[in-house]
Amino acid sequence: MRALLDTHAALYAWIAPERLSDRAQQVIRNPANQLYFSQASVFEITLKYKLGKLPLPEPPELYLPSRIERFSLSYLPLTDADIFGITQLPESHKDPFDWLLLATARRLKVPIISKDRAFADYPVKLIW
Repeated sequence: MRALLDTHAALYAWIAPERLSDRAQQVIRNPANQLYFSQASVFEITLKYKLGKLPLPEPPELYLPSRIERFSLSYLPLTDADIFGITQLPESHKDPFDWLLLATARRLKVPIISKDRAFADYPVKLIW
């Protein structure tokens, strides 16, 4: 299975795995699955860290690459297709980071691992 991690799902996996649902834990822990981590999440985590809203044990430029490697995540740089794909999404959700993740999941035709119930309004499969 291939799936994209929502930012909070990745953080839970790294810091507080007990906050993940049983299904999300199964998918994340299965080494046969290919999990994607988007550059949009790097931007979101870095911004929240800078604003003091997200404490990390080390700066994002050290923490994120080490977690991507440790969890064998496939890193996804943003593409123009992801950015332009936002225009094809409904506007029921107002978070631009989530729009990027949803557009990316849609482009890749993969589910997104997220507890965000607002994602149900979008044309992507949700795992939680």
